[in-house]
Order: sequence, then C-alpha cells, then structure tokens
Amino acid sequence: MPISNRHRPGPLAALALFAQAACGAAGDDRESSGAGGIGSLSSAGTGTDAPPTGSGEATSPGSTVATDHGDTAPTLFDLGSVEGGSGTGAESGCGRVDFLFVIDNSVSMEDNQAALVGAFPGFIAAIQDTLEAGGDYHILVTDTDAWGRCNTVNGFDGIDPGSATCNNYINTTPFVECDAVRGAGVVHPAGQFATNAPCVLAGANRYILPTEPDLDAAFACVATVGVAGNSSERPMESMIAALSPELNGVGACNAGFLRDDALLVIAFVSDDPNYEDTGAPAEWYQAVVDAKLGDPNSVVVLGLTPAWDTCPGAGDPNGAHWAEFIEMWGVHGIHGSVCGTADEYVEFFQSAVATIDQACDDYVPPG
Repeated sequence: MPISNRHRPGPLAALALFAQAACGAAGDDRESSGAGGIGSLSSAGTGTDAPPTGSGEATSPGSTVATDHGDTAPTLFDLGSVEGGSGTGAESGCGRVDFLFVIDNSVSMEDNQAALVGAFPGFIAAIQDTLEAGGDYHILVTDTDAWGRCNTVNGFDGIDPGSATCNNYINTTPFVECDAVRGAGVVHPAGQFATNAPCVLAGANRYILPTEPDLDAAFACVATVGVAGNSSERPMESMIAALSPELNGVGACNAGFLRDDALLVIAFVSDDPNYEDTGAPAEWYQAVVDAKLGDPNSVVVLGLTPAWDTCPGAGDPNGAHWAEFIEMWGVHGIHGSVCGTADEYVEFFQSAVATIDQACDDYVPPG
C-alpha cells in the first residue's frame, strides 16, 4: 500500500484479516445535510489563500518518506500523566486522546469497512498498553452522510427504498433524531452489510470510553456502518460537523466528545473518486484548527483515499482534494490508499503509531 508519512513509522504485530478491500464508483445526488455544515466551526480564517503547514516545518508538496516495517518492537504511545485528568499547560505530553473515525457508508465500502475493523485491535492495543489505569480516550465513529438513501418509519426521505441496500431492518426500525444528523456518532448502524442493531456503549454516549468492557467488539459494532449511505460521499463535511459546537454542546448528539486538552486523531476512509464535499482543503483545515482552539499541533490526520495510481477511478479529482488536505498537516498527516488489501490497512495504521506518539510527546495542553 502506498503511504505518505511525514514522520517515522512504528510497527505493530500483523493480524490475519479480511478479504482484499475494493474501490468504488462515482456518487450521485446529495441528500440534505445535517447539523454542523461547512463553516460551522470557523467564524474567522476560513477560505485562506495560503494554508498553513500545521507543524511549522517547511515541506514540499507530494514528498513522501519510505516506510520500513521491520521486526522491531512496537512503538507505543507515551501518554503523559496529567493530575486530575486535565492539562495544565506546564508540561508537554498528552493525557487524553480523542479519536474521530469518519467512514464512507456508500455502496462500494463493504470490504473497506471490514479491513478497518480488522486493523483496529492492533492499533488500539498500543494505546491500551501504554495508558495508565485511569487512561482517558474517546473514540467516535461517524459516516459520510446525514441519513442515507432509504425511507424509514422516521419519515426520512431516500432515493431508492426498494434497493437491496435498504433492507427490511432499516425500513422498519425506529431510530432517534441523532441517527439522522451528519457528523453525529453512529450507534445504530443499519442497512445492507451494517450491524443492524443498536450498539450499547458504556456511558450511554455516542462514542466509546475506556471503561468499555470489550473495546474491539464495540468498535466493530459502530464501525460496521454498512452500505446504505448516499453515494455522494462527504467525509470532510461529516468531520467538521462531528467537531462542531452544535454537536458537542451539552445535550447535543456528541456531547462531551471533543475536549480542549486532548490530542485529536482524525482517521477518514472513502473511495469516492468525485469531489462531493462543500468547500476547499484550506477551509477544512482551518475548521479543524479552530475546533482545537487554534492549535494545529494538537491534531493528527490519517486519510485512506483513492488518490494513488494503484487505485483507479473514473471521477475527478480521484481523491486529490483529500490528499491536499492531509498534506497541510505536515508531519502530522499520513496518507494511504483506500484500495489496499486488509493486510495493508494494518500496515497503514502501523505507520501512524509513531506519528501519534511524537505528537503526543510534543503536545502542550492549553493552560
């Protein structure tokens, strides 16, 4: 799998995973957006002419660092101890990590979702092994549209309720309002190849806490988002909405997920060759930075996209806009091919561990 890595790789034990991931076709009409559309995070600084690098380090567009996945021991997170669970700003090092996974739920994504679910246990094991007993992390999964293409008993209009993707479960099961909001944490995946059951999480939030008794099973439940989503995939809009004040405030869908003093790790996966997201890479970058109180060094971005020669697509720009967004994060951005095999998904997340480790070491929580 091609990997553009602005930092050193750190290997994890390889896992036996699912079948080879597949790449999908172009999308069609967009459904109505949920809360937190483009610009909802940023009241200033969006649409900048010259996007910042994020790390303060000069980089050249398109440069890559070759990864060497040897047999050395895993490089694990060094999460600093923070008294009382909140940063003081006196010392560097993160005591909290918020993970946001944005997963394409369009019709071509079954194998890609399976590969991601298979890669997750080894990735998260590095975090668990390093966190102290009171280690603090949040894991939220969202998909790439507000609701999808199916008519349901909730009355959300779709485009092809008779298709195989709109199975009996999604058409007859009652859902709550947050299930139909773009960027809200997924806890009730429905439709063809989805979990098709409520995911009961410890803490009753729409994201996973470290108190979850079976973390791997919980992630598999929420991340198997299925393929009933609209084929106009918009991961950047979902990312921005998931981080918006509208969805993270008291009583909102993602209440309490995003924390000011936590390192934020965003991982997004989509195979759409078309440009569906509203806005431009500089706007998406600025919206995320604004969500983290203006500190780009508090963010790590991992993207699996079709912007590779080995991942053919019929659309335009075939993920180049997402590649540009990842590049803006400098050493904190890692770019891989969505069309890789399941084993290559593991390799991709292996390459991310050292980058997150270094970002965690360097992070200075707000005082």
